[in-house]
Amino acid sequence: MAEEKIIQPQKGGQDYFVRTNVDVAIYGGVLAAGKTFASILAVAEPAKDPKFRATFFRRTFGQLKQAGGIVDDFKNAYGKEISMTISEAPRATFSSGAYAEMQQIQDENPKKVIEKFKGLQSDAIFFDELTGFEWFTFTYLMSRCRGKGKWSGKVRATTNPSKRHWLRTFLDWYIRPDGTIDPAKSGWVRYFYIYGDKVSEVAWGDTKEEVYEKCKIAIDRKLASFNGKFTYKDLIKSFTFILGNLAENSALTDGNAGYAGNVAATGGKMSDALLSGNWNVDVDLDEDAPISSVAANSVFTADPQMNNDRWITSDLADTGTDNFLAIAWNGFHIMDILILTRTTPRQNAEHLKIFAQKHDVADDHIIYDAIRGTYINDYIEDAVPFVSYRAPMGMYARLAYNLKAECYLRLVKMITDGRLSMNEVVAASRYIHAKLNQNVMIATEFVEECGVVRFKDMPSGKKQLLSKKEMNAMLGKGRSMDLLDPIAMRMLPVLDVPYGDELTFGLTNMFEDEKEEEDENIYEDNFWA
Repeated sequence: MAEEKIIQPQKGGQDYFVRTNVDVAIYGGVLAAGKTFASILAVAEPAKDPKFRATFFRRTFGQLKQAGGIVDDFKNAYGKEISMTISEAPRATFSSGAYAEMQQIQDENPKKVIEKFKGLQSDAIFFDELTGFEWFTFTYLMSRCRGKGKWSGKVRATTNPSKRHWLRTFLDWYIRPDGTIDPAKSGWVRYFYIYGDKVSEVAWGDTKEEVYEKCKIAIDRKLASFNGKFTYKDLIKSFTFILGNLAENSALTDGNAGYAGNVAATGGKMSDALLSGNWNVDVDLDEDAPISSVAANSVFTADPQMNNDRWITSDLADTGTDNFLAIAWNGFHIMDILILTRTTPRQNAEHLKIFAQKHDVADDHIIYDAIRGTYINDYIEDAVPFVSYRAPMGMYARLAYNLKAECYLRLVKMITDGRLSMNEVVAASRYIHAKLNQNVMIATEFVEECGVVRFKDMPSGKKQLLSKKEMNAMLGKGRSMDLLDPIAMRMLPVLDVPYGDELTFGLTNMFEDEKEEEDENIYEDNFWA
């Protein structure tokens, strides 16, 4: 093969991706970083070996054969150094005899994937736009990565960001709280072992020894079935994520400086995901979402919305894996959060009492989820029950289908108008959840839960909040709306107040209470009644 005729990878992420020797490497995270071309160039050296076989996967044949697709890119990269067979499964054959085959996987039913590819033997497997594939497909095809080539057992993938895809969880260590890839971690080699069927069941470490210690029992059990032929180091895979960069793609940007501006002009979440590589947003999410990511993030920079009217709202969890979560409020400023897992009803009540005492909150200023915690009034008699399915009852009741929808409608208004705030220490603290292998910040969880809030129009014209099950599914990672639900409960005491007057209302009530105390006279007989 005449190397001088082959296009070379561009300096930066593309070059590193082409040359890395880890078992699994993923490249991209931004638009137009030359991701697909990098995958194609990655087979140049291995293809000198006549025994080398590679398989490129895409969702549809149209994506393989369309203008600017993989077939065209192979021709552009290698020219006369390859012969291209255009068929149901296109194949690029090198002069050495090595070849790269292109396959589509449109139906990801596990049985069909197994049936179609159980006989596959490929030294290297490439996924073009990995966010188009399911977790099972990815892991099963990894098991087909085997061959007789000198460069074998390698899995490569390219990707754009998507917050709802399993890849968001898989890459979590590389992603900063704001959703962007940490440049300092780009190219950092880590190690992993998949011990279960879910993406959450992956053990990670900076060394193979660290991973082994985390799932020693599972690995030893697997090794026993191999009769001592392998060691734990053979079962644990090396991995890296390499951040792409539009600026590095000189083939696209040279002479086309306006391209970045064209992408930026898409605005909002679209440009944030495409240019910044933000894994906390989705380009395919509804741009008309009631709470934008910008509005949600403004909660952390807003002036403290305090008036010394103190409340506690609580989402109770006495069964399952959801959190017990209590929020302490000063006006509409979140000043503290208590998160507990695996509690009992009695413990919930006791923790609420202690939390209220800590923040000087009266019993009748404790609002709790009465659907799951009717028992709370047995311990805290004056606590206020929140029954989500009850009829709306406030000033804007005609807009809402039920009480929960009414509170969420007001919450949306409060957030978008900048009238909700959060203590910076609370925002930076860790959000604990049984379904999350790695804890995230409260701020991150808040923004993600805000991002899935949706209403639907009922025949009556009223707004109904999507069911918790529907929003939980959009949220992903097996989580629930544990954080935003108790935040919405804080709207209950001000449902009769005009929009924009919530903070003043709490302050007025406080002054009235103080005036009543001042008007009392110990010399009047009824004072002692």
